Amino acid sequence: MEINKINRNVLNTYKNISSAKPSEKKDGGAKPNVDKIEIDFERDFAKLANAAKSNIAGRLDAEANLARIQQLQKDYEGDNCPVSVEAVAESIKGE
Repeated sequence: MEINKINRNVLNTYKNISSAKPSEKKDGGAKPNVDKIEIDFERDFAKLANAAKSNIAGRLDAEANLARIQQLQKDYEGDNCPVSVEAVAESIKGE
């Protein structure tokens, strides 16, 4: 699934960045200039997950065919349902 792929990519990136160490200067132990990066893992992951979810939901909506839905509604109107009321009731009751 697409979300699992995103999850692995985010975790790998996070691990690589968090394990990076600044290089040390050899000249008398002076502190090196270091850039600082702060990562909000939960926020970034939530952003990626929401984007993936929106993408999937958009594709599902696009696949729904309104004409097909209307035809099914017309076909199953009234007593034309192929499943009996008794079968539905038994299924709900767990019999």
